[in-house]
Amino acid sequence: MTPSRRRWTIAAASLVALVAAAWLALVVLVPSDDELARRVEAEFESRLGQKLVVGSVQWRLFGGAMVEVRDAHTMQPEPIRVRRLTVHPELLPLLRRQVVIDRLEVDGAEVPRNALAAYRGRDKGGQGSLLVREVEFSDVTYISYSGIPVVYAGEIRFGDDAMPQHLRIERPEMAQPTSLEATRDGTAEGGAHVYRLQLQAAGGSAQGMARLSTTPEGGMRLQGELEPRGVEVESLLKAFNRRSPISGLASGKTELSAEGDSYAELFRSLHTRSVLRVERASILRFNMEKAVKSLGEDRSGETALESLNGVVDTQNTEQGMKTEFTQVRAVSGPYTAYGQATLYRRQIDAEGKVETGGGVVEVPFTVKGPTREPEFGIAWGAIAGAVAGTAVLPGIGTVLGAKIGGVLSAPTKPQAEPKAP
Repeated sequence: MTPSRRRWTIAAASLVALVAAAWLALVVLVPSDDELARRVEAEFESRLGQKLVVGSVQWRLFGGAMVEVRDAHTMQPEPIRVRRLTVHPELLPLLRRQVVIDRLEVDGAEVPRNALAAYRGRDKGGQGSLLVREVEFSDVTYISYSGIPVVYAGEIRFGDDAMPQHLRIERPEMAQPTSLEATRDGTAEGGAHVYRLQLQAAGGSAQGMARLSTTPEGGMRLQGELEPRGVEVESLLKAFNRRSPISGLASGKTELSAEGDSYAELFRSLHTRSVLRVERASILRFNMEKAVKSLGEDRSGETALESLNGVVDTQNTEQGMKTEFTQVRAVSGPYTAYGQATLYRRQIDAEGKVETGGGVVEVPFTVKGPTREPEFGIAWGAIAGAVAGTAVLPGIGTVLGAKIGGVLSAPTKPQAEPKAP
């Protein structure tokens, strides 16, 4: 054998030995799918304090690195379930002991709000070596505190500074497009990150801006404004599996604010305040004329409103969203109602007054109890008498009718004295 051929033979044998050694190391050092599943379970419990059961894990290095977790769920009274989670990591950053996830996909998940409380404050500050570039999710069901499931899909893209660049969340398979988009649009004076907001829902839209800044304590602060236009109220709430007491096209201005040390805390502290007017409004499942004529026995139907205005405040809390209505004014024919209401944990607590006879008579009312079957407290007879008295003799007839009707049908709360004619 010539020296040249000998060198080629030695080089080939060395290469084969190197490949064999590398393959042996890969077989020995890289865990099997089952071993990797157990490692995922152990790491999850170590970091987050909750047990996790993983159905299976598959992975590959060549042809694009990928780790796929299937059929995972937490061991909680209301477990978090994931049908499929796929991680696409970048390999080179691993040499620098940095984990860079190019894309994270979630296909099918169930997330009860009550289960999330167990993870608050866990593993804070442990994400310094982790960078996620993009998150895609589909068929993700979020279950509210009151047990209402809503399915979402969307995507989030992050910049190299780990700040969101673009966010899109939508309600899939809706008859009308229902989505929220936020796109990063530079930096404001003072260093706040600026985002353009665009919302489509219930045949209407809303556009605005939001600013994400850092507080003196090092947390995050979100502030923003939206201007909804022509959003159909009943359709909007129906898109999120909720039942609306009114219908009509809402327009106005909305302010939003939140503070927290994480994006999750921002969501949990979110507060909105909207000054709204509703055109072509109706009160659903309540007919004022029938209620007056039957002294409250028959309220079936709807009540068309000539105008409806008010202020709506929403606040995320530990026990779901709390909604407060103030400065509410509704006009329907001879009736004008003023009041305020609070919706919280599927309960309503409302009070106000109904004016009739041109404002000569004021009758207080209350609405309390479960939102599906609330109890009404009102002197229907006083309203009926006032209407009848106004038809016979406006002024003094209105007052006398209200007095007589009030005696026949006393309110649950003391009736206000009629105004002098």
